[in-house]
Amino acid sequence: MSTTGSSLPAQRVVLHVGTPKSGTTFLQRALWRHRTELDAIGVTCAGNRHYEMFHAAIELRGRYAFWGRTAEELKGTWQRLADGARDYPGITVMSHELLGAARREQVDAGLAALDGLDVHLVVTARDLARQVASDWQERVKNGAAVRFADFCDSVGLERQNGFWRNQHLIGIFDRWARHLPPENVHLVVGPPPGSPPDLLWQRFGEAVGFDASAFDPTTEEPTANQTLGGVQVSVLRRVNEVLNGRIEQPAYGKVVKRVFAQTILAAQSSPPAQCPPHLVEQLNEVATRQNRRIEHRGYRVHGDLAELVPAPGAGPWVDPDSADPELETAASVAAIAELLVEKAAPAPEPDPGLVPTARRLGGRVRRRLARLRA
Repeated sequence: MSTTGSSLPAQRVVLHVGTPKSGTTFLQRALWRHRTELDAIGVTCAGNRHYEMFHAAIELRGRYAFWGRTAEELKGTWQRLADGARDYPGITVMSHELLGAARREQVDAGLAALDGLDVHLVVTARDLARQVASDWQERVKNGAAVRFADFCDSVGLERQNGFWRNQHLIGIFDRWARHLPPENVHLVVGPPPGSPPDLLWQRFGEAVGFDASAFDPTTEEPTANQTLGGVQVSVLRRVNEVLNGRIEQPAYGKVVKRVFAQTILAAQSSPPAQCPPHLVEQLNEVATRQNRRIEHRGYRVHGDLAELVPAPGAGPWVDPDSADPELETAASVAAIAELLVEKAAPAPEPDPGLVPTARRLGGRVRRRLARLRA
């Protein structure tokens, strides 16, 4: 379904609850960047700032300690965003990938705040083999030191661990959609590599209920997070081992993730990590079973379910835990050099009361890297 501004339903809430690494960051950035255009056709994002939905998701999940927050500072965030949706005469999108893994009692609390509204659930998903490598990398970016082989072993067990709570589609639907009619439950299939860059946006707009062809956010937004090569993830993982938790959230996210990983290491290149062949076969069977159940339940699918079934990767598989020591050393030395250059750069006259942020530091590093590559 694709609708125009004149036919949008009143006071619909679209809960976009993940999955992580399925294009959620791209979609959220696109929604915020085009907030004015979307508001003109009756669509808005929950809250007044993009981080408010993140805070609401932390509050609903009760994940305060991990993200370096307290219950007191986030108290009432979810209810406030729900009240804002109740006041908006159109479609409000509440989007965050942390929501997919919410427990049933957390889901019930979240939905209770939206009582009386036309609630739709949207889940975005990619094939599970791609998700394995991406999920492992994201965990390392957030401070984990787990080896890829150990992570894959935990995935292969198909138990209630962090990966499956976030990525098992039937589990997410069982928790979030059990009180919703099937026509209000949407699965957006993340297109495979090589697809048109705006295809995910088009499918997402169809699920939310607006004409996504009115503008193309892929001309301004990257369609994926910064992805590290296998060597660079190995360097970051070993750094995390040495840090051993000494930099806590949210400082870790600002300094290590954004600056060191997504700015300095992301400027380097090496082949990406890939799911091992034996696990690809197992995930193929899981995806096929899930697809049959999704079809049986009558959920609305935007895209082709066949694109969720993993296929063997091209070329020989390379173990990300066995990075070439020389390449790893070269990547580490280059990263250290960039940090030293940045540290030695003359600091501008400080603006009283202005504290340097990771974004400004990252911008200076990116500009310096660009000059080096020129």
